[in-house]
Amino acid sequence: MDQSRMGGKWISQTALPARSRGCRRGTLILELVLVLPIVLIGLLAAVQFGKYSANMQELALAARIGGLAASRTAGISNVPGDPVPTNVVDAINQHLASVGICGATVVLEHNLSGGPVLLVSPTSASVSVGVISSPPPDRYVRVIVIVPQAAVMPDILRACGLHLVLPGHITAFSNVQHYAL
Repeated sequence: MDQSRMGGKWISQTALPARSRGCRRGTLILELVLVLPIVLIGLLAAVQFGKYSANMQELALAARIGGLAASRTAGISNVPGDPVPTNVVDAINQHLASVGICGATVVLEHNLSGGPVLLVSPTSASVSVGVISSPPPDRYVRVIVIVPQAAVMPDILRACGLHLVLPGHITAFSNVQHYAL
């Protein structure tokens, strides 16, 4: 028998009236019903933002991989609007595909012919790239990787009525490298 000491007397917990035990059980169920959704939403938010953070790091790494590939590519076109060299696009898409991100647009900016030139892949993509940062003084290549926000952020909280992935929004990362050739 389970007993406890209270006020100098030993009281059996089974001696509590049945009504008191039932109220306590109802309170526990009510607390569970009220707190469990909040805990689950917090858990789903942690998973969603953790995956988003990991995908952002992978996107930044893809831009760096593309920048390195572009800095070592000979014969980059000087005609604005031409496609980005395939080795650069393939390097970026291969890395992004390994983490489950697809549908990237790649923009390559360079000053190999004097002034800045923008190359875009796929060429059908409409991209307006403003000044991200001032370019370095030497010959450079800048690779910008652009993906839809929905490809980077999972929409886990949608089941709870929270829509954090906005349609039409994009996420972009750039990387500048000194042209090595």
